[in-house]
Amino acid sequence: MKRAFRGRIMTACSGGEGLRFLEDGVLVIGEDGRIEAVEPWAGAPNGTLVRDVRPFLLVPGFVDAHLHYPQTRVIGSATGPLLPWLERTVFPEEARFLDERHASAVAAELTHRLAAAGTTTAVLYSSSNPAATRVLFEALARSGHRAFAGLTLMDQHCPEPLRVDADRALAACAELVQAYHGYDRGRLSFVITPRFAPTCSRALLEGASRLARDHSLFVQTHVSENPDECRAALAVHPFATDYLDIYDRTGLLGERTLLAHAIHLSPDEWDRVRARGARIAHCPDSNFFLGSGRMRLDEARTRSIPVALGTDVAAGRTFDLRRIMSSTYDNAMCIGDPITPEELFRLGTLGGAEALGIAPETGSLEAGKDADFCVIELPAYVQERNDVLSRIVFSSDTTPVRETYVRGRRVVGG
Repeated sequence: MKRAFRGRIMTACSGGEGLRFLEDGVLVIGEDGRIEAVEPWAGAPNGTLVRDVRPFLLVPGFVDAHLHYPQTRVIGSATGPLLPWLERTVFPEEARFLDERHASAVAAELTHRLAAAGTTTAVLYSSSNPAATRVLFEALARSGHRAFAGLTLMDQHCPEPLRVDADRALAACAELVQAYHGYDRGRLSFVITPRFAPTCSRALLEGASRLARDHSLFVQTHVSENPDECRAALAVHPFATDYLDIYDRTGLLGERTLLAHAIHLSPDEWDRVRARGARIAHCPDSNFFLGSGRMRLDEARTRSIPVALGTDVAAGRTFDLRRIMSSTYDNAMCIGDPITPEELFRLGTLGGAEALGIAPETGSLEAGKDADFCVIELPAYVQERNDVLSRIVFSSDTTPVRETYVRGRRVVGG
């Protein structure tokens, strides 16, 4: 039986048409989990079970383009800038994922936290342990989330328990691709995931590139997050002229590459990001927390480089992507690079889906797309379109997510 939700509705629209806001609308969902209609309320559609959630608001599910599953339990651990923080906080915690019971418990927590934040699509770094990565995929399969996830590749300059040599790591990736890539009509995708250049040999980077090409996979990695990291990357890979060149020369930079942070890229590097068709995951809360710097969003926007937002848990201090929208605004205002609430909302929903190449399926509430959405509590007295938008973007504490759906099925995690 068809189902429908009656309530206030706000969504970005395909084709650059801005935001659509319905003060009293209906979202009609077919039996296949796809949206059949989004329109002003004019009575219950025939043969449809209607649920009235007024005065609450229906919005597209949020797209979190960068976070780390094995860092779920160390969120907010302040132990210094990037490289010391990795050594003191992150690597010891990630070593615990050799224990599958620990991995399973954290995967359940992760999916619960994503659902509670209204996140319907997540792009995840897993552990370097293949067994823990299987645990993550199984948890995502059960929870119903849409996700990209990958085995974190590290074969040098990392603690021994986390190091996996190139041949074993790439063989494990190939097995995980066969097991999970394209699962449930493409709801789950495997993504090639070199952690960052300092912890990956050239052989590993080149092998990862071949695997990505052979299976048409996305690639995710970090670039130019921290000045010390930039120096370390070039010390490890002296064949490159700059940080981005490491990925370019090893074949990892292309139209299906998602680069996190990109704070310290030169103008020439930004031009190459554009020329190769890569896209950016902007993680302002993490950048603030680790003192890494401020990315100039306008460097991407003026070059029409696709940008998505990422919480970057655990350096990011929240699973709530709306907090990241707010941090994006703060970052932009501080460097004279202004951005509107409409642009922020789009970045966290349809913009993220566009950057990941999944906008035909998700990212906005439009007929023909999957019904990926969340229900947000909104006081009845908040009525005007701009007030509604500002409240949900800048005041997520007062507008909590009540329910989250992927393909019309409620996602709860755990």
